[in-house]
Order: sequence, then structure tokens, then C-alpha cells
Amino acid sequence: MKESPFQNAINERYYGADERSSNFRFFALLLFVLLLLLTLWNAFVSSFGVIIVDGDSMNQTLVDKQKLLMRFTTEQAPAKRGDVIVVSVEKYGFKDSKGNPIQFLIKRLIAVEGDKVRCTDGQVEICYAGTSEYVLLDEPYAYYGKNEYYKTSYDFAEYTVDEGEVFFLGDNRSRDGSSVDSRYQEGMSHLNDLYQAEDIFGVVPTWAMKQSCAN
Repeated sequence: MKESPFQNAINERYYGADERSSNFRFFALLLFVLLLLLTLWNAFVSSFGVIIVDGDSMNQTLVDKQKLLMRFTTEQAPAKRGDVIVVSVEKYGFKDSKGNPIQFLIKRLIAVEGDKVRCTDGQVEICYAGTSEYVLLDEPYAYYGKNEYYKTSYDFAEYTVDEGEVFFLGDNRSRDGSSVDSRYQEGMSHLNDLYQAEDIFGVVPTWAMKQSCAN
């Protein structure tokens, strides 16, 4: 049976409406994906930054000139013991051997408020906040030179980490790679006391270090 002109007009109208509806769904989905990507990108750039290693105080964990992603610390996501941290020191006005301003230090967070820390016979020990006995700190990342040559000469005195303070060290514990860190009693710090927890600018996640090494 042959369709009438009226029926053809109806079919074309429904076909056109269906095509417009399909196009609308496509562009709506595309807009949603773009907005989602933009939201994720904004969340990423507000949570992460790039840091470049300067020096060898973190060898063998990190190397000089290595580029790393750093997560900014917040009250909800602070640095924890054992984290590789980025410490902001610009306010102290430190300068390197060439007279250039030092903005950041990259170190290992060892102890936090309430802890006590010391190094005896080359072994870092910690008395955690709320406890009364020292325990050996497991540090697979620590490097004391070939055959741990400098380990027995690394000892340092006891430090009590008071309110709002932190204690950090470099992973490179060899004499050639002596780290400028929290050991002010041994003359290995820029300060005459401990740094503040508020000086911690960010944390380098383990996955970021692995990804950087892979590249």
C-alpha cells in the first residue's frame, strides 16, 4: 500500500526529531566529559606541584636534578613519619654556596611533635610520643656510603621534638653527602633549633618517585 504525502510528512518529522535528539545527547555527553576533565585537572593542579632535586643529600633515593611530583600538605592530609617531605625555607633567607637563595629542602621526616630521636652506633632510634622506650628505626632508604663505611660515625645527640616542631634527615648519611637537616646540635642545620611543622610544604608520594625513576 502506497504511503500518502501526509504519512511521509509525519515520518520525516519523527526522523528529524530523533536526529536532533541524538545530536543533543551527543553534545550533552561531550560537554559533561569536558567539564569532568576540567574539574579533575583543576583538582590536580591545586593538589600537586613539581619540584626539582638540588644536591645529593637524598641519594640513593633521589638524585640531583630529578623532577618530581609533590602533593601539597593540608590539615586534612599532613606529612607522616617516613615521608619524603619538601620544606619551605624561603622565609629564613638561607643562601647556597654560590649566594643563591634556598627556597626548599627535600628530606625524610623522622620524628614529629612529642617524639624523641637519637642515633647510637650508627642506628637511628626513636621514642614515640606517649611511650617511654627507644626503638630502632627501620630505614631501608638510608645510605651510609659503600659498605656502610660512615655508619658508625653518624651518631647524634638526643633531640626532643616539642609542640609544632619536626625532625628530618637526608637519606644520604655518608660524609661526602652530608645533609643539612635538623641536627643543629651537630652543626648540620641552618637553624639553632628545630624546624616547624608549618614549614612542610609538600610530600613526594612513593608512586611519584617510582614513576620519575621509570622515566
